[in-house]
Amino acid sequence: MSTMHSRFGTPLMGILLGAALGLPLHAVAQSLKMPQAGKPATVIGAPANNTSPAKASTTPSGITGKLSGTLGESTQSAPEIDGIVAIVNSDIITRSELNRQVAQIERQMTRRGVQLPDRLLLRKQVLDRMINDRAQLQLANDTGIRVDDAQVDATMARIAEQNNMSMESFMERLRDDGVSPTRFREEVKNEMTVARLRERDVESRIQVSDAEIQAFLASKTPNGPANKPEVNWVQFLIKAPQDASGNVLNQAQTKAAAVEKMLKAGASTADVLKAYPELAIAGTGAMGWQGYDAVPSLFTEFLSKADTNGVSTVRSPNGFHVLKVLERRDGATSLDATPVTQTHARHILIKTGPDISDTEAKRRLNFALEQLKNGQATFEDLAKRYSQDGSASKGGDLGWLYPGDTVPEFEREMNQLPVGGISPVFQSRFGFHIVQVTERRQQAASEERQRQAARQAIRANKAEEAYNEWLRQLRDRTYVDIRL
Repeated sequence: MSTMHSRFGTPLMGILLGAALGLPLHAVAQSLKMPQAGKPATVIGAPANNTSPAKASTTPSGITGKLSGTLGESTQSAPEIDGIVAIVNSDIITRSELNRQVAQIERQMTRRGVQLPDRLLLRKQVLDRMINDRAQLQLANDTGIRVDDAQVDATMARIAEQNNMSMESFMERLRDDGVSPTRFREEVKNEMTVARLRERDVESRIQVSDAEIQAFLASKTPNGPANKPEVNWVQFLIKAPQDASGNVLNQAQTKAAAVEKMLKAGASTADVLKAYPELAIAGTGAMGWQGYDAVPSLFTEFLSKADTNGVSTVRSPNGFHVLKVLERRDGATSLDATPVTQTHARHILIKTGPDISDTEAKRRLNFALEQLKNGQATFEDLAKRYSQDGSASKGGDLGWLYPGDTVPEFEREMNQLPVGGISPVFQSRFGFHIVQVTERRQQAASEERQRQAARQAIRANKAEEAYNEWLRQLRDRTYVDIRL
């Protein structure tokens, strides 16, 4: 029942899933939390290596057609004639693949009411991300990362379930949005591959020392408020690698200065995207509410000290980040000795899907409620009989829950109950529940819980920076021949 968090190994994948489902990217990210690895897409040619193909003009096996093409070419022009737009080590990216990705992103942007960027620039950005994705998939394939069909099926089912759809409805939604379910499934498999690669090669190597944890905990005010501050902020990334040419660097600086000027003048995120629509696919925009320990350390000083509506530009290896502070507030429970309300609860969860409709799930839970009221069964027995999550074997016991441990819709229902109270049937992103509160207490987080939360916050902060640097080094080692 914990709130789910994840990062996309491939930013483009998040955009494509959002395009398919019409969802905000953070919702898509929650839907795609995956514990296991995946199998990469089929690659043509030999395994990835650091050498170029024998001849740049050689056509990789399995592909025919012209190799030239115009970058700004319409996705509708001559679809019957395919060609190669990039070679990545010994793999290729075809014009039809690029056109398909661009078309999906354009549909998403149109659905959101965002002005489409210049087609030339959009295709360049999408191709750049496809090259990064392909390089990662090749590395995963080379080093033995695999996924079986059952893992992919489970992830697909989870995506549908967490968007309150049966698998049949989910497939139909994809078709309505012009997305091939087969191709979507392959994209999910690729995303699982990259997520597993990132976990193995980046996140597993992140070390958090006891000294760092102690320093993190010491930075919290021991007798301060029960809530830690959070910031609602905006970020716009104008890409400019460290080794960019002088011309590219100057253009990026000029654009960053113009965006900064707009934000200082009171322009909204929508205003900036209207003026510079290409920024809509750069992984930027409204970042939402975050604690300072959850943002990249490069931005921490500005975000923690700037006044509301403060604007600044920060340089990173990826380019220029234009930041703006929108609001501040006290957020989640801080890591200190301040007592907080903890709730001991148990629940019964029935998940909906192809075999269980919403109506059937509610019918079963209402029947369970009747048995409870009539004394025909205990909550523990009913949870073991009906519940469909890991707590079933424990009679639905969820243990002691802190604020924020569960999804908002569950926490809202739980918080309305008195001790001993049982909720009516209600729905969350996981399915349908009934919940019972067995105890409540006011108590500070245990030392172990504080240390665990500190470790997670430090790791999350390090992971994003480490991944960006790892991806940059991988790209430097990858042979890329762009044939636009």
